[in-house]
Formats: sequence, C-alpha cells, structure tokens
Amino acid sequence: MKSQFYKALLLAGVCAASAGAISLYDTAPSVGLPESHAAQYNFYARVGYDTNMNASFDDEQASMYANAGVGASFADYESVDKISYRFNLGATRYLKQADTSGEKMYADCGLTASIVHAFSSRSTYSASLSVTYSPEPDYASGISASRRQGDCLNWSFSNSYSQSIDSRLSWHVNAGYSGNLYSETEYQSDDRQYLSTGVGMSYRASELLSYTANLSYQYDMRDKGYNSNNLTASIGFSRALDPVSSCSGSIGLQTKMINNDTILTPTLQLGYNRRVADGLSMNTYVSLSNENVDTYRGVGANYLSDVAWRAGVNCTYTLSPDVSFSFGLSLMRSSYSKGTGRLADETNTTLTPSVGMSYRFSVDLTGNINYQYTWYETDRSGSSDGYTRHNISTGLTYTF
Repeated sequence: MKSQFYKALLLAGVCAASAGAISLYDTAPSVGLPESHAAQYNFYARVGYDTNMNASFDDEQASMYANAGVGASFADYESVDKISYRFNLGATRYLKQADTSGEKMYADCGLTASIVHAFSSRSTYSASLSVTYSPEPDYASGISASRRQGDCLNWSFSNSYSQSIDSRLSWHVNAGYSGNLYSETEYQSDDRQYLSTGVGMSYRASELLSYTANLSYQYDMRDKGYNSNNLTASIGFSRALDPVSSCSGSIGLQTKMINNDTILTPTLQLGYNRRVADGLSMNTYVSLSNENVDTYRGVGANYLSDVAWRAGVNCTYTLSPDVSFSFGLSLMRSSYSKGTGRLADETNTTLTPSVGMSYRFSVDLTGNINYQYTWYETDRSGSSDGYTRHNISTGLTYTF
C-alpha cells in the first residue's frame, strides 16, 4: 500500500511537470494529487506604505497606497481534459507621484491556466499559460529583470507532448513562447521575446525515482542589442522523498552563440517541494544559466554574457485552522561580462525577504498583514550603487 502511494505521488509530479515550468518554483514535482473545485470568486483590498516606490538610488519617494481587485479560480482534474485557471484584475494607486515617470496608478493583473489531455494511457499533451501585467518583477519566472521598472507585460506559453515506450521508458517534446514588454519608454530597450523547443527521454528506475536527459534550444530576440542562440544539454532526476515531499535536479552545459562569439556556461536547476495540511509547507528552487536580460546599454554598448543565479524559498506555517504565517526569500545575481564599447564587468544583486500573517475571520473572509524588504546593489569597476525599499501592507479578501 505504501509503495502504491509513493508511485502515485511520483507519477502525479511527473505529469504536472510535463506541462512546462511556468515558474522556477515548479522545478520539483508537485506533491500529491491535485484537487478539483468549482469556480470561486474573490474580492481583495489592502492599504500599505512604500518607502521607495520608484526604486530610486538617490531620490527615494515614499508614499501610502491602496490596492484592490477581483479574481477567480477553477480546477477540474476529474474529466478527460484536466483544466485549471486563476486570474485577477486589479490596480494599485499611490498618493504621491514617482519622479521618474509621474505615475500614480499601476496595474495588478494576472492569469494562469493549464490543460492536460490524455490521448491514451501512454500519450499525453499538456499546455500552460501565464500572463501578468504589473510593475513588480517575478524573479521565479526566469525572465524578469532584477529590479522594478514600471508596468511590465510578462507572458509564458508552453506545450509538451509525452509518449511512453514501455513501463519504464518514455520520450517527450516541448515548445514555448515567452517575453517581457515594458510600458515606460526609458526601459523599453530591454523589451525581449523568447522562442524555445526541446526533446528528452525519461527513465523510471523505481516507483520513487526517475532520470531524464534533455536537449533544448532557445532563441532570444531583443528589440535592442544582440539576439542569441542557446543550445543546452542536461541530465537530471526526480524523486519522491516521502508522502509529503519531493525533489528534483539537473545539470548541463549551455552553448550561447551571440555576435559571432560562442560562450560555454554550466547550467543548474534544483527544486524541493513539501506540502502538508497542518504544519510547515515549503517550495524552493535554485537556478543557474547564461541569460540575455538588460544587456543593452546604448548604441555600440552591449554585454554578451549574463550569468545569472536565481534562488527562492516560500514557506507557510499553519498554526491553526484560522491562523497561518508565511516566510519568503528571493535572490537574483547577474554577472555581466564580455562587454562591447569598453563596458566594464558588472554585477547586479537583488535580495528580497518577506514575512506575513493570515487570519481567517470566517469561511468567506480572510485578513492578512505582510512586510517585504528589498536590497539592490550594482557593482562596476570597484564602485557600487543601489537602493533599499520597505513595503508593509494589510488587507482583506472576501471569497464567494
């Protein structure tokens, strides 16, 4: 009985991962079987105080703000086509204007959706979509910049098809399209899009452990600066550790071809998931790759190499059915080198810890209070600059 449970746990995680990792938090297989629920709707409102709303190095603008919006979610994992979605439509208004743009109103919109269709017991197609329009970067998307840059349209669409060869061996192919577009003209030099595809094999060594080998290609298209071709070969594993946790990892070699130069970079992805009804739940990831983010610095000035570390952890501790606490930490460190136009090597680091508490007043009404601190530093040729930011807020969510 125990081995059958572990088998179901691992297979559920593998099926979920085949839809494509919209977020780096999806690196490790999901734990347990997903739960279906009818359409749910919610309204949320909060007020807060931001000490550096424009993320400025030397002219910090502090302001109170109000945020409100509506959302909905749905999940059906019992039908032949397993469908889920979640969206929110809202806005944030500051009482003061940011000096750099004069804006007071910012968007707070997002959509995630997925579908899994089984053609047979041996072949499956899955697709995932994520779209956000917000000024706050999501470092776990894998394509966001390292600091706030005004409202940004960020999207990712991935497809995957998998086919079993026998009870242990299977193959899969995937394709994706993603990108970032900025609304403020001063940041539009970093507008970019990505086209990706890949093929791989998976071997189930046991009911708890599987191995993978993948070959992937990605084309980075920048509105300004140099496009790049990226070919990555990697090997990895996925393992169910116990009934409530799983982990996965992969290592590889990335070949980046840009401006008639070829750059070899090791790649790494690690993930760990823990899910419990009561007590401590956790999601973590660590990622290393050579990216193409914020590499254009003016006519004739470009960085060819952008080796980026991304790491994150989200924890939730359920004290009682009504009270829970959350803890989070995200890190992004980009090391720029091979600069043209006499660009010196540069390193940008963003560290964002956060803490929060949630209290359920009733079945429909939940209150929360959250605090987030941001520390950003850019270092070039021995000189450094940066900013800090404190953001505290409290609010209510009504679900119906």
